[in-house]
Amino acid sequence: MRVCIVLLLTLVLSSCIKPAEPIFSPVESNLKVITYNVNWGGAGVNQIINYLDKADADVVFLQETNKQWEYYLTKHLNYRYQYSVFKESQGAGGIAFLSKYEIKNIKFIKPVGWFPGLKADIKTPFGLVQILNVHLRPPLSERGTPTLSALYNSSKRHRIELDHFLKETVKDIPLIIAGDFNEEESDKAIVNLVKKGFTDSLSIYDRSSNTWRWKVFSGFTLKGRYDHILYSKHLHCTGARVTNVNASDHMPVLAVLVKRKIDK
Repeated sequence: MRVCIVLLLTLVLSSCIKPAEPIFSPVESNLKVITYNVNWGGAGVNQIINYLDKADADVVFLQETNKQWEYYLTKHLNYRYQYSVFKESQGAGGIAFLSKYEIKNIKFIKPVGWFPGLKADIKTPFGLVQILNVHLRPPLSERGTPTLSALYNSSKRHRIELDHFLKETVKDIPLIIAGDFNEEESDKAIVNLVKKGFTDSLSIYDRSSNTWRWKVFSGFTLKGRYDHILYSKHLHCTGARVTNVNASDHMPVLAVLVKRKIDK
């Protein structure tokens, strides 16, 4: 009984604690990162280009890209992003980076689920950083339909996918993992990443905004927090937010990262 009371009080108190105050323009050298599932169907292309242009991130992780997306994004944003990598994959599996910094050691990671991963290195003002772009399998059956079995096995599949992608990274170099995880931060695969030492940026600064919505029919819309920017212990996040862009079924997540100061 006492254990139950303690747990209940812990949940109540944690829900009352206000999120940290974000700082989007820190004094120290920083890296502004965006992850955005743009939707391979191409709806809202002008709104998405305008958002990315105004947001002026240093690195953009993109999911569900294709040849058309590559053409429009590079055509309109080439002046801002000198470096880009687009990798095609069937259906909604396209994945890409836009970057102000040179992209090196590019690795297209074949999928163990539905979609591939994309890993690379960039040299930032505070040193070398690994970037890992992921798009995990949605909770659907092999036929692409929602089932209870697919939902139940979703986090297990996500852990397998993430472990597969993480094999291509190096532990001692700062790492940013971002993309469409198709699960919330309270689900098992992301919780497992946190146990491994990663931090979810939105969990610090915004604990309620949804990053995905899908209108099923009039008056009923499915919603979720499926898009995330996680970072290794070498980094610190000073601010993160979701922006409501009326384009894709997903909304962009932005985080500002700095090098973590190590106490001597």
